[in-house]
Parts: sequence; C-alpha cells; structure tokens
Amino acid sequence: MKYDVVVIGGGPGGYVCAIHCTRYGLKTALVEKAELGGTCLNRGCIPTKTLLYAAGLLENIDKAALFGIRNAGGTPDFAGLRKRCSDVVSTLRKGVGRLLKQNKVDIYQGKGRVVSPTAVSVEGENPVELTTSHIVLAVGGAPSIPPIPGSSLPGVYTSDSLLSELPESKKLVIIGGGVIGVEFAEAYRAFGTDVSIVEMMPRLLPPFDTDLARHLAALFRKKGIHVFTGAGVKKIEKTEEGLSISFEKGGKEEFLPADAVLIATGRHPETKDLLPMEVDMERGCFKVDSHMETSVKGVYAIGDIVYGTVQLAHSAEAQGKAAAAAIAGKPCSIELDLVPQCVYTLPEIASIGLTEEAAKQRDIPIKTGRVVMGSNAKSLIADEGGYIKILSDESGYIRGAQLICADAYNLISEISLAIVNHLTLKEFLKVIRPHPSVEEALGGAAESALLR
Repeated sequence: MKYDVVVIGGGPGGYVCAIHCTRYGLKTALVEKAELGGTCLNRGCIPTKTLLYAAGLLENIDKAALFGIRNAGGTPDFAGLRKRCSDVVSTLRKGVGRLLKQNKVDIYQGKGRVVSPTAVSVEGENPVELTTSHIVLAVGGAPSIPPIPGSSLPGVYTSDSLLSELPESKKLVIIGGGVIGVEFAEAYRAFGTDVSIVEMMPRLLPPFDTDLARHLAALFRKKGIHVFTGAGVKKIEKTEEGLSISFEKGGKEEFLPADAVLIATGRHPETKDLLPMEVDMERGCFKVDSHMETSVKGVYAIGDIVYGTVQLAHSAEAQGKAAAAAIAGKPCSIELDLVPQCVYTLPEIASIGLTEEAAKQRDIPIKTGRVVMGSNAKSLIADEGGYIKILSDESGYIRGAQLICADAYNLISEISLAIVNHLTLKEFLKVIRPHPSVEEALGGAAESALLR
C-alpha cells in the first residue's frame, strides 16, 4: 500500500500528526502496536488525573466541616476508582478511533518498523509492508527502572503496572520525587495511605523552580506525606510483613516498611531497533531540526523520543502539528520552545518560560512579582493557598511564571498567550479580570513586578 505519510505510534503526538496530515490532503496511515491514545490516554495522564480528581473530592469532603457541613465523610472505594478510570479511558480511546476514521486515516494494528526511508513493515496478525514518501516516528517511551536489587519483587510497581492494577495500599513507598512520584503521592495520601517519597536529588521536582519544590515539600509534610530528599535507594527486600526499602541519607542507612513500592524514576525512549540506518542521536533520542526532521531525509520524530524535548502529551501534539505542516510544505506558527509544564497536585503547579534560576544562569536581569493566594478572596473562600509568581525582563516583557494554586493548569495558558504575543506587563494589565476569581491574582502578580 502506498502512502504520502506513515506515522508509527498512536499516542497524542502520533494521532494528532496523522489527522493534520490528512487535513493537508496527504494520504496517511497510522501504525499502533497496542491501544490508540498511547501511554497518556491508557497508562498515564488520563487515569492519573482521574485518580487525582477523586483525591480532590476527598480533600474537599475533609474541609466540609469548615463550611458548616456535618457528617460528610467519604471513604475511597478502589473498585469504583478502577471502574471510573476504565470508563474514562475507554470513552476517550473510542473517541480517538472515531476521529481518525472521520479524517480518513488508515489504521494498522501491529508493531511498526522502518525498513528504509520509504518503507515501513507492520508486524502482527496481519503483517504488511507500507511504502511512503515520509515517515513520522512517534513511539513514545516506557518507565525507566534503575538497577535496584529487589525491583522485580511482587508488590513493586512502575506507573504503568500500578495504574493497570490500582492496588489498595496501607503503606506506599515511592522511589522518585518527580512529576509522576508526587502526583501518585497526592492521590494515595487522599485515599488514606501512609505515603513516603524517597528522592535522590536534594529536592522534589528537580526541573522545576526551587520555590515551587520547597512549597510543595512543606505542603506534603503538613499533609503527612514523608519526604526524604538527598536519599539513594540501596535495595528492596521481602519481609514477613511485606517489603522493606533501605536507603542512604547523609551517610546513614535508613529503612522504610511498605506493602507496595512505586518506582517513579522517569521514562526512557523506545527507540531501540526502530531504524536500520545511521541517524544522529543523543542519549537514545533522535536529534531533529526545526521541522522535526531527523538526519535521515524524509524521516521525522516527535514526542518523548526527541532529544531535549519535554516529555508531555501537549508537547508531542504540538510537534506532531509542526511535522505535518513541514511535510505538507506549510508554515507552522506554534512556539515549540514554550511548553507549559503542569503537576496535578492539590493545589496544582504550573510553569512556563524563564525561572529565576534560569535567568540567573543566563545573566538575564529580571523583575519578579508575587502574590500569595491567602490574599486572594476566591482562594480564601475555598481554603486554598499557594502563590503566583510572574517574571519580566527589564523592558517589561513577560518572560515566565510559576504558579502553585487552584486551577494553575488553566491559568498558565494566559501567561503562555502573553509570552507568545510578546506582551509587556502594562499590556497584560489592560485585561479586566473578574472578582472574586483566582485569575485576578495574575493581575496582582503583574502589578507587583511592574512596581519593582
């Protein structure tokens, strides 16, 4: 079968790329070895955020007495949680399938392998070879498991396997304090689990702003989540009671008992044996140009397998759109370097553009404006804290923001819009924001930066 484009991988980047290719009039095939929607939909963003939504409901129930509501106790039902996760994932997966068919994308079930820059083999029940003018690689990644003795014991999970089983746990130890680790910690804590995080780096969320990480660690400790940073895990052992995790912190060996362990130490790209020809790579990822094309002409890469990219679904989607535009010879107006990063803790975290640390490293003079959410009426009403920080350069142009507050994942888009359109603080403040709202704190932070 002859195609203009063959996309390997049906995750957010792959299926979005395929749909945009057909909208440009390109005959397109999509090859997927498992379920449509990839990791994000089936074993990542969607089921995780479903759990966190449930955690938010439980947290609000805990606040009920503050608002004069009595006897509002809630008890987590793991069977119900599993069903809700499954229902949401199933509904969205079917929607992706319908969308692909509506856009006339041919779907091939099986493992895709590049035979040459103009051919892809599909391995599976119905093997076939597809010829094409362009190939887009969107195969994503898989959980990374460090060489920790005992990591294969029963009761030790990756994010994939934990979400597939969703086990009940009284004591959960999470190895890794990045985005995946802190989100699972928040969810399981709300479900009544005793949660501990063991992180090798000096703080949680290493890539994020230091203030955000410190604030989250303080919130976690207040909620009863045990946080051990600067701690290297040595081994996991089976005991009569369950599992024991030993780690070294400050030169001293410590132990944590658990009935479940989650290894959340990041993900690695699934690029092994994907291409039969020489291609420029770094740390197992493909190097690409501004059009997402690899060093092999006609072969593109998007998403988690791209070197230097942020491993997020919306980043992969943007790259997929950029690759489709490049293949069709159309301009792409998406700012691929401006990717908002969100963490769905309670409250949420969001970041875009420059941080104070990055500005200092690059010798960029900045002005910082900050609003504490305790002074925001809507946040006070809901008994929610946090802060919003906005950064501008000396000319007043908005260069970045970091938020830890309710609805941070929604509010960050307003900052993204301002940065993409090169708005100054004064221009940003022309917007009249509703009162009371969490959003009006954005204006307060901008005013604070302007007065610096």
